[in-house]
Amino acid sequence: MKKGILVCAAVVLLFSVGAAPAAAASRFGFGLKAGFSLANNVWSDDDGMEKSLIRPTFGVFALIKLSPMLAVQSELNYRTMGEWWDDDGDKIVETFNYLHIPVLIRARLMSEGTFVPVVFAGPVVGFLLSAKEAGYDIKDFFKTTDFGVDLGLGAEIGTGKVKGLLDLRYYLGLTNAYSRPPIILTMALPPTDFSMKNRGFVFTAGLIF
Repeated sequence: MKKGILVCAAVVLLFSVGAAPAAAASRFGFGLKAGFSLANNVWSDDDGMEKSLIRPTFGVFALIKLSPMLAVQSELNYRTMGEWWDDDGDKIVETFNYLHIPVLIRARLMSEGTFVPVVFAGPVVGFLLSAKEAGYDIKDFFKTTDFGVDLGLGAEIGTGKVKGLLDLRYYLGLTNAYSRPPIILTMALPPTDFSMKNRGFVFTAGLIF
């Protein structure tokens, strides 16, 4: 029953898009971006010695313009979370590579101009691609999905059809990303109540088409 409803909804959506007049094309846009993330995850046993981790990030996005000032922006981003710390002179690096899919409400603070400020916010679901600590694979110790929100601001630059984009945001992980490892690895270990939440700033520059 649920599958039938989803199929019907998809057919209606495709028909609506196909039947839309050509003028409606101006309601849609897409873009690409790249930059870096500055992450510092929050563990329940942090001792304050953890340092922020800088890593490259990139992604693509699509815009559905609800009005000249308001839009829905869906994205597909490669993003690295994590941190590093010094352990008796050794640099220990912990990285979590995610595919992040945000759905944002995006508001332009001016209708026109060569520099238009924007603000945005919305939920994010992240899919864990890999996790390593000091070169060792630790993916089995973490959940495959993470949920949070993106909060940010930016600017559109230019007045032509193709515009530049600046984007600064903060990712706030809301769920505990840590998971008990497989039982074969924990038979001799007591239960733990560790928690880890992904946190980090992301800066990107890109183009809107």
